[in-house]
Amino acid sequence: MLTATDIDIKQRQLSLSPIISAYEILVFGAESLGRSDMSVIPHRRLRILAASRDSGFSLIEIMVVIVVMGVLMAISIPKISNWAQMYQINAEAQKVYFDLMLARSKAIGNNNDVIVTFDVSNHTYTIHDDTNSDGSADSGEEVKTVNLENNMKFGYDSSIQDVDGNAMSAAADFGGAATLTFNSRGEASAGGGVYMLPSKDVGLSTDRMRAVSIVMGTGSADLWKYDSLAATPGPWSTG
Repeated sequence: MLTATDIDIKQRQLSLSPIISAYEILVFGAESLGRSDMSVIPHRRLRILAASRDSGFSLIEIMVVIVVMGVLMAISIPKISNWAQMYQINAEAQKVYFDLMLARSKAIGNNNDVIVTFDVSNHTYTIHDDTNSDGSADSGEEVKTVNLENNMKFGYDSSIQDVDGNAMSAAADFGGAATLTFNSRGEASAGGGVYMLPSKDVGLSTDRMRAVSIVMGTGSADLWKYDSLAATPGPWSTG
């Protein structure tokens, strides 16, 4: 049993040292009451507090997080897929556009004809640097073959108009031919356009069709996308 003097000393220590833990206070109280098993009450309370503090996420919380993540993925994946497809479609159309502009620049820079021929059946085109401007691929002349990629194909739909407002009759049409020649002044042999769309859209939809048109007099090019809401001359808008 603690004496009155011991109790007084303890009380003075409590008033002078605010950092004494709650555990020590409980033990001191039990000692003052003369209990022999002084650790039962505080240890039990401490175990409960430790368990509540250290326990992780419950199974229900984890399941809720998994469900939320699944919903977000189900919403976002189709949008990401559509964005990726549109990126590939636009990239292929831009490739054709820039290749035609490069052919024109090369004709001017080299002071000779450059011939671009579209093989719409095999979905390729060739760029021929005709150094002697005789219209034939002679030995030593550069002929570059380019393939459409990312499941894009040359194609057309006869039910819609071309970029000039005429009935569409071919996937590549430059004055009735699939061949286009740029001369040393950058002029094109004929005006017209080439049309392409995703392979799975052929015969089903024109919503993702793209086109590149050429102006005969200047040889300049424009990049088009199908737009059913566009005004005349046809369902096309630039960009």
